Amino acid sequence: MFNFSKALFFISFFVSCLAFAQGGDLLIQQYSRGPGLGNSYSKWSLYGGAEINRINTDLSTTSPTITLGGLVHVEYRFSQTVGLLSGVNYTPISYTYPLSDSLGKDRLKYISIPLFLRVHPTKKVSLSMGAQYNHFQKGEKIVSWEDTKMSARYEEAIFSNSFGFIVQAGYHFWQQFYGYVNYRWVKKTSPLIQKQTNNTKGVQLGLTYTFWNSFKRQ
Repeated sequence: MFNFSKALFFISFFVSCLAFAQGGDLLIQQYSRGPGLGNSYSKWSLYGGAEINRINTDLSTTSPTITLGGLVHVEYRFSQTVGLLSGVNYTPISYTYPLSDSLGKDRLKYISIPLFLRVHPTKKVSLSMGAQYNHFQKGEKIVSWEDTKMSARYEEAIFSNSFGFIVQAGYHFWQQFYGYVNYRWVKKTSPLIQKQTNNTKGVQLGLTYTFWNSFKRQ
């Protein structure tokens, strides 16, 4: 089952960050002064990039392998310190597992739609948390033994669409680049008689480039 205590901790943390950010904005409005008033920030930002995924199932028999994904995101900032982010991710997941006399590997492909709250406590650092809808595209099973490989596509209904959660920490550099690390997890009930699982968790490393900004002066 989903770990509600973890979720409550992360939600409390981000609510605290949001309250801190709002307090800074009120200070600027009331006293017309504050740090970085001469700085510009983007109300809207559009960026794309690549992700390195190392995502595993919750089964003790599987081992994750590295995959490469991509994304296109748009961020809307309510203020210099708080924004809302969404977009589209291409997220392949791959892992191996032992069979009786061979090695099995699953390759799963998802199109994900995130919705994140992003807090910018400093000009360089960003913290994000949110939910993500994962639309399952297709899955493939590969069985390898000696020098032979055999692959077959999974039937429908074994893997399915799901919701998950992500927390992210990132760093902005060279004005248009952003590097980050994600921890993501997905919980979805599967039939008890099914060997495969829809539950996954793991780490993602990403690098994005900002293609377009709309600037506003404070």
